[in-house]
Amino acid sequence: TGGAAGDILISSTIATGGNALNLDAGALGNVTLSGAVTGGGAMTVRDGAVQSYQALTVGSLNIQDATTSVTFNGAIAATTTIDVDSGGSITQSAQITSGTNVDYDAGTTIGITAAIGVSGTVDIDSTGVTTIGATGDITAGGAVTFGASKTGTLTTSGDIDTTDDNVTFTRAVTLGGAVDIDTTGGALGNILFSSTIATGGNALNLDAGAAGNVTLS
Repeated sequence: TGGAAGDILISSTIATGGNALNLDAGALGNVTLSGAVTGGGAMTVRDGAVQSYQALTVGSLNIQDATTSVTFNGAIAATTTIDVDSGGSITQSAQITSGTNVDYDAGTTIGITAAIGVSGTVDIDSTGVTTIGATGDITAGGAVTFGASKTGTLTTSGDIDTTDDNVTFTRAVTLGGAVDIDTTGGALGNILFSSTIATGGNALNLDAGAAGNVTLS
């Protein structure tokens, strides 16, 4: 819709039939999908300011640029990757039920209040605070990493389970509730905290299995 304000509003459902859906509202236009997207087609959003989505059943989800915010109000079921890059915030209030890798990258804050379950890696990175609620448990078939490149801290009440894969916290962590981190399995799966942990009186339970290392540095 160009570089000025030109919104994309879809007020009902979209059945992709396996076809690609590409949206671009420019840096100032908003993208609002008020109904579910079904059919398993790849979905790409090249640009948009305020972006809001309901349930998404897609082959892949690639939000390349959100000027202000991205909000997921419905469950996400993807066949492959889920990549979200926001210059502002990311809010996930419904589950990710399937996918390979998840990559959240936010210029301000990230809020997660629903579970993430994928077969691959989970990378969550923000400049502001990332907040994960008690219902925001992460189950991943690959490594889970917080704060790989940005400076934002993490406040979490959610559990994390991987399958013999590393769980890494690069920035300071504050517990908002009891947290259990388990790399499960019997092979190598390390747990690494590279900054401080403020438990706030909440329980922190760690299990790296027989072969994994636990490092609080």
